[in-house]
Amino acid sequence: MSCSTFKATVGIPIFGLAFTSTNQLIMGGGGGAGRSGVKNKLSSYKVDVRRKDLEEDATFEFEAGEDAPMCLDAHPTEPFVVTGVNTSVENMSVGRNENCRIFQIKSDKITLEKTISTLSSKKQEDFQRVVRFSQDGTLVATGTTDGKVHVFQYPKLELLTEPIIISTEDEVLDVDFNLEKEKLTCCLRDGLKLINLRGKNMGQVVETISTTSIVKNQKTHFRAFRYGRGYTKDFGFAIANGVTKPGSYVVKYDAYSFEQLKVVNIGPKPVTAVTLSQDGSILAFGTADLSITLMDAQTLKVLYKVKDAHSFPITSIAFSPDRLLLASASADSTCCVVAIPLQFDNMSTINPIYTVLLALAIAGFLLLILYVLDLDAYFEEKLALSKAVVTDVIASSSKVDAIVPAITTSIESIVETIISEAPIITSVIKDEL
Repeated sequence: MSCSTFKATVGIPIFGLAFTSTNQLIMGGGGGAGRSGVKNKLSSYKVDVRRKDLEEDATFEFEAGEDAPMCLDAHPTEPFVVTGVNTSVENMSVGRNENCRIFQIKSDKITLEKTISTLSSKKQEDFQRVVRFSQDGTLVATGTTDGKVHVFQYPKLELLTEPIIISTEDEVLDVDFNLEKEKLTCCLRDGLKLINLRGKNMGQVVETISTTSIVKNQKTHFRAFRYGRGYTKDFGFAIANGVTKPGSYVVKYDAYSFEQLKVVNIGPKPVTAVTLSQDGSILAFGTADLSITLMDAQTLKVLYKVKDAHSFPITSIAFSPDRLLLASASADSTCCVVAIPLQFDNMSTINPIYTVLLALAIAGFLLLILYVLDLDAYFEEKLALSKAVVTDVIASSSKVDAIVPAITTSIESIVETIISEAPIITSVIKDEL
């Protein structure tokens, strides 16, 4: 099954994108803190699939000297977006860097609502690499290139716990909350760090998952991590890129025990961006060969691949809340939009619409069986027989367990009769199931 795809030029390099709860596409990027002449801004777009175009609704331009938005995430139910934007080099050098910024997204305007600091480093090369809302939007976490993690309560943006130093040698590549918000998993190159968010050990790393068991006799680095949701709420997905040998892998874990369940090779090139649909059914990857891969999150089978989506590596990728659109962005100043079908031919997850239609079809076949074979009298006779057996068992004070085989035998005989008298209809029903 092919997917309709189009690409639009947005005028600036894009480093982060996300869809709001109303399907507005938000993109952030620019030329950075240098004097490139390319502005740094946050923009809102409407996606027009029929015209294969993006219509810009609103834009917020950052002050001269400030950096470009390097990451962003949209609140799951409210029109707000959190980004990471460094202030000017002069402000950073004296410790003034309220780099984490919250914006309200309106149909024709983007408004800066609040700023907080998540970066204590005074080095210009350090920045907030990732920001992530919990699935219910009540918590938000950030990770920085100097190895620190902040967890805030939303919307007050008060710290849930003191800033957490994850590493002094590595940057935080990704963060995600589990469904119950009991743990925050932080992705470093050499390991996944599980941080406790409740109880006396709040804010402490309680477990580390290593990359050593992913691929035998091969060194890999983690790139991203996502907890499942919806169809896949009991699982977690880590992305690892090969170091000693080219390649990329998706690792499926039990979301609670972190038992490694399955490892699948994505391709020969490293993954640069990853996302999971809100219903938990589809994983999407942007890889260094400039392509996008869609994968069934339950079976880890490839559903579709978009080749040459961009001319530069993909920096960010996101699903719309309704799962009907996938957008990717790159430093080549383009956005690629993929229209996702309700159901892929080779997808294990059954679409609700398909389920209803299948149920109606089966109900129709059952009615046809009753009409053609006139089984009403047969069922009444068997039901009367079952009631008689139950009455006799109770009357004789026998064990209640004797009821079960009697009823089971009755049901089995009905099924045998249906199969013998209507083989063609039975075959059709089995095919549908």
